Amino acid sequence: MEQTSSLGFASYSSFRDTVTELTETLGQLEGYARSLKLFNTADSIAEVMEKTAGEHFAVAIVGEFKRGKSTLINALLGQEILPADVLPATATLNRVTYSTDPYVMVEYKDGTQEKVDIDRLAEYVTKLSFESEKKAETVKEATIYYETDFCRNNVDIIDTPGLNDDEQMTNVTMSILPKIDAAVFVISANSPFSQFEKDFLENKMLTSDLGRIIFAVNCFGTFSKEDEERIVETVEKRISSYVMDKAKKVMGESSKEFAVYKRKIGKPKVIGVYAKKALLAKTANDINMLEESNFPKFESVLETMLTKERGSITLQILANKIISAGSEIINSIVIHENALMMETDEFMEKYQLAIEEIEDIRTKKREEFVRINNAANDVFEKLQPILDEYWARIEETAMQVIDEYPMAAEDLKREKMKVVYEKLTMKIKENIENRAQLICEQIQNDINVGLSEEAVRLQSFQDEFFESLNRIQEMFYVEPSKRSQNGGVTDSIIGSVIGTGGIGGLFIGFREAGVKGALLGGLTGLTTWLATSFLLVTTIAGGGFLTAAGICLMALAGLAGTFTGKFAVDKFLVDERIEKFKNSFKQSVSKQFHEMKINSDFSESVRQQVISSFTGLKNQIESETEIILKDTQQTLDDLNETKQQKKEMSDNEKIRLQSIAENVGEMLANTYNLHKTLTDILSDE
Repeated sequence: MEQTSSLGFASYSSFRDTVTELTETLGQLEGYARSLKLFNTADSIAEVMEKTAGEHFAVAIVGEFKRGKSTLINALLGQEILPADVLPATATLNRVTYSTDPYVMVEYKDGTQEKVDIDRLAEYVTKLSFESEKKAETVKEATIYYETDFCRNNVDIIDTPGLNDDEQMTNVTMSILPKIDAAVFVISANSPFSQFEKDFLENKMLTSDLGRIIFAVNCFGTFSKEDEERIVETVEKRISSYVMDKAKKVMGESSKEFAVYKRKIGKPKVIGVYAKKALLAKTANDINMLEESNFPKFESVLETMLTKERGSITLQILANKIISAGSEIINSIVIHENALMMETDEFMEKYQLAIEEIEDIRTKKREEFVRINNAANDVFEKLQPILDEYWARIEETAMQVIDEYPMAAEDLKREKMKVVYEKLTMKIKENIENRAQLICEQIQNDINVGLSEEAVRLQSFQDEFFESLNRIQEMFYVEPSKRSQNGGVTDSIIGSVIGTGGIGGLFIGFREAGVKGALLGGLTGLTTWLATSFLLVTTIAGGGFLTAAGICLMALAGLAGTFTGKFAVDKFLVDERIEKFKNSFKQSVSKQFHEMKINSDFSESVRQQVISSFTGLKNQIESETEIILKDTQQTLDDLNETKQQKKEMSDNEKIRLQSIAENVGEMLANTYNLHKTLTDILSDE
């Protein structure tokens, strides 16, 4: 595992090599844990390995129709796999994944599937003909299995329908955003940032982590080098402005969260590319043309984002599990060896004290859970003013839209009324959804801050927890003079770790390497995440990426489902003045909002979100502590039975345990530097 100590992954292949090395180490630790009857530790290792084995990085390519999304994907893949056309082409979600056997699996909205030849893809997923468009309307997603280097190392590319093509296609794209690891937002250099793109970015994509979005400005080769650079620079400035404006609205300009966010946000990833030229260059194997397309830079940034940034999370979870599991294995071996050297009476005294210590830990944990519940109640109580004003603020937004909507006397004519009515209704719907989105993001931010503060407070409990484990370990300490002449397992552990340049003082644990972070998902740099709480929400509360958190989605779904826009406007108003028309429209809108408020308990939805988030925190602590406590108690119970039967450790058993201890000590030493580096990376983002 020498590579992992220096964080040697800058590409997908080297990243996967590091994952493989860490997974192999975990496999060895699982075997050791089962041989020592540490079944809870072994099962937790197996669970982590299973999740990692099936993990794919999903990258969605997003943007308005005819921005060159499919062409950019084909350039990434190095060949023309996805259909592209001068007209809006993509009508479904198309996922490209690696396989040596090329074919397409079409998943229909009714749950059925169909395997088709790859050269028939356009018949199922495009709008290029009446027949294909009708077929595409029945398709949920098409997965293209293809042997392409870009997807070889568990990377899936998702082609999405063009935004603003029609509402249904936009909704299809929105459905995938919570499930992806990164997004590439494709912008045309010919018309950068339409109003729709600006609104979509502000209200749909800039609600989570800017670091996981790449903005690709597709130049199409129509500008001079100087103009291209100027366009990219302008796009970058606009995005930075949008991001900061959105953060101010969500966090509050004077909040400490915004101050941290402003300091750490960095520059958006904006890169100018020639997707078509890159595709032609790869097809013709023309290196010079490929460099001219600037595509290698784009690919490099994408790889870095998926490996160093997103991949660091995966590697840190694996490294943390190695450290926590390895520490528990060594702890068990040390207690095992030392306990068998004790006199039976001395052991029984220590055994009883150790069992009492374990129960005391559990009592303290229950007390902490009460405090976590209180913290959840405090968060909800602080949110109450926002909840009380929610519907009033949404209705206020609708009223403002009606007041400001430009109308002339001509608009009140019967032949124009329907168009005015539809436009005004759509304008109200868009504005109230955006207002609801912002309010819900503010609510979610307050929940995240509460979770972060509780995580900071819980660090004292984590310290107490591991101090208690240390006391249990120390209870079974045997003076060197009482050990065998050749030394014991404890000596070999210390020697192996110090000898490999690892951590000294490993006698009773491996705390320095970050074991105590395991109680909150192994995130020792957690306190630095007060700005976005990305890892905390992802690890504990299960939050999604690039979309509003769960409560926002619930609220917007409620609005979309109940705000029909079917207002009762009396016909006689056609000949009345505009002011009377708008007042009547307001009354109808207000009536529907009143019905929505009655039928939708928004406050209860928020309360459930708060409870769910803090319950996730408790579940994480409960799971991680019980893995350690149950296996520690099992070790003590097995030793108690052994002592009662007056058994002694055989020479072969001593050799076996010493070999395990030496191997595990080396694993821990090799993993420590990686863990520390990953923690620094995650803390700095």
